[in-house]
Amino acid sequence: MKMVNSDQIKQLDNIAMESFCIPGIVLMENAGICVFEEVLKYIEQKENKEVIVVCGLGNNGGDGFVVARHLFNKGIPVKVFITGNPSAISGDAKKNYDIIQKLNIDIQILVGVNNLKKFSEVVKGCGLIVDAIFGTGLKRDVDGFIQEIISIINKSEKGIISIDIPSGVGASDGKVYGLAVKADKTVVLALPKIGNINYPGADYAGELIIKDIGIPKAAIKNMDLNMNLITNDMVKGILPFRKRDTHKGNFGKAYVVAGSTGMTGAAILTCEAALRSGVGLLKIPVPQSLNTIMETRLTEAITVPLPEFKKGVVGISDFEKILKTMEESNVIAIGPGSGNSRELEELLRNILEHTSKPIVLDADALNSLANRKEFLKLIQSQTVMTPHVGEMSRLTELDIDYIKNNRIEVASEFSKKWNVVIVLKGARTVVAGPNGEIYINKTGNPGMSTPGSGDVLTGIITGFIAQGIEPIKAAVAAVYVHGKAGDLAAERIGEYGLLASDIIKELPITIKHIVEKIKINA
Repeated sequence: MKMVNSDQIKQLDNIAMESFCIPGIVLMENAGICVFEEVLKYIEQKENKEVIVVCGLGNNGGDGFVVARHLFNKGIPVKVFITGNPSAISGDAKKNYDIIQKLNIDIQILVGVNNLKKFSEVVKGCGLIVDAIFGTGLKRDVDGFIQEIISIINKSEKGIISIDIPSGVGASDGKVYGLAVKADKTVVLALPKIGNINYPGADYAGELIIKDIGIPKAAIKNMDLNMNLITNDMVKGILPFRKRDTHKGNFGKAYVVAGSTGMTGAAILTCEAALRSGVGLLKIPVPQSLNTIMETRLTEAITVPLPEFKKGVVGISDFEKILKTMEESNVIAIGPGSGNSRELEELLRNILEHTSKPIVLDADALNSLANRKEFLKLIQSQTVMTPHVGEMSRLTELDIDYIKNNRIEVASEFSKKWNVVIVLKGARTVVAGPNGEIYINKTGNPGMSTPGSGDVLTGIITGFIAQGIEPIKAAVAAVYVHGKAGDLAAERIGEYGLLASDIIKELPITIKHIVEKIKINA
């Protein structure tokens, strides 16, 4: 599903009106009806059905006027509060304002301290507040009078439904501009906005309900939008169909360079996740001293014991054997639990120089690249890199806080510069491709902030690439599956104490749900 920023949604509205001759007032009517329907669902089970619609002076307020009209016509008690002088209302919003005036709907103007006190008292008696103050165009801090209004709304302990985006949240970045409405539900119009999905704005949105307001699909297609929200249907379209007449060779071969003394767990989690993701055959080169541990835990994988130049570390002392066994595979993963060592750096350099196989780089492989940035120029194959913000900071030499506040831009710029797929991990993982396409994932939960969770993601990506999925699509599917498996694990055991191995246990049922299109919360 495509995503947009504030400028793009404005452009999309203009295309619908100018190129497809859809009047703006029709789009506003459709938007208002969509919100009205959600309001009805909310209040039908409530004893107190009185609704307050708080409207700004722009088109978001106009949507609110439409909501108020339909509630009034339905016989539902409704009051409209306007956050400024109505003389400033124009265009389609003005037409809808004129209509509710003619209907004698209760309209009150919010200006001055006395009005705020009255508003606060009225709020205490209502059952639901509809937030129609600001739309997607907000780009300045909310302060003064409007901040007081939002504060009253948030302290009301009433149900709150926001139209398109909670007022005070930036549509293009998810930033909170001073103070924002804390909604229980946000009715998103046409397409999700970046601010609906990105944190901290996502914390203010509550449940997201995405509604079609009649913008033609051709208009969306013609805009060539590069931002995408990963959905269940998208991932279902990526995962390969499995024929009945098959053998393990049909599902690909993976090669995982991972693990060292004290960090065999990372390698085991990566391999188990790849196996649970459906890879047909998996090999892991291991230092001879660690082979017994690996063989004992990874009964479904093939270990390749190697001589050790340094105890417990895979090095390049037997690179010819590594190269031979590596080239038999469809994908190579490097880094989980490998340890920071000169041996790993040299092994990584040699692999990058000698293979054209798809590569997945994680953890210590990324740290090696950060230490030896000249290695980035050696990449000649399709490569997926899976940094968290700390690793991204070391790779780019950018400040961590800057990366946190500009995740999409940082991931995209690095991806295009080095012609790699970047999976920037965290809440709302960003997948960026060299062609400029961006994918945002919204599955997952805080319980997944646990040791080994990233190793599991690396294993899933590796397993999917081995099965013939294009690396960027494999990354897109993997982050969704990884997050959804974590959500299922949290449903089963809770977020506290959730382990990376719990995510692995849920992978088969998660994939089954997606492939068979069994409904799960997305």
